[in-house]
Amino acid sequence: MRLRSMTAATKVDVKNINVKLDKMSKTLVENSSTLVQLIEEMWEIRKSQQCLSVQYEEMKKHLHSTDEEVKTLRIENQDLKDHVCKLEAESGQMQEDINNLEQYGRRECPAFQGLSWEESENTDQLVIGVSKLLQVDLSANDISVSHRLSPASESNGQPTIIARFCSRRIRDSVFNNRHRLRAHDKDHPKAHLFINESLTKTNRRRFNSTNAYGSKWKTISSSYGQRME
Repeated sequence: MRLRSMTAATKVDVKNINVKLDKMSKTLVENSSTLVQLIEEMWEIRKSQQCLSVQYEEMKKHLHSTDEEVKTLRIENQDLKDHVCKLEAESGQMQEDINNLEQYGRRECPAFQGLSWEESENTDQLVIGVSKLLQVDLSANDISVSHRLSPASESNGQPTIIARFCSRRIRDSVFNNRHRLRAHDKDHPKAHLFINESLTKTNRRRFNSTNAYGSKWKTISSSYGQRME
């Protein structure tokens, strides 16, 4: 009787074990399927990672190449800037040389301002008349050429007369005695006469700029194109 009971219990245990084994087998099968799916997904991720790695390396190479190109462009840009600065300096020096050459060509050409304009006038005689006020002995042979500037070039007053003298000595005699015109201005307050240098546009602009900003000196003049204070 006792043996039968043990046999029956054993059968029940074996049955329970088989049931558990079946469940475990099913679970393993399900887990195996999930595991296979995970492995496949991992392989896909790995492939994507490898692809991204290749793309990253290509981007690194491209960035490195771009950096090198930028460095080269910066060097070329700096070279161009240096070249432009050099050309600007050379251009400025050339303009200054041209201005000095033009001013040198005007060294014997004083400008007579304040002389009344008349039709059929003789500007040589007008210049000689001014020289008498300066107590300078001057003849027509001492004047190479004289003429009035265009009225449009004068902002106000009578058009200026430019006279080219035949020598530097005559020019200096007239220019150095121009202070005698002050006595004439006192006797003729409405007729102010001035003798100045014939300046280039550049030097005239510099001279006017100095006058515009004022100076601690009462008188500003020029000598052979150079400002004198």
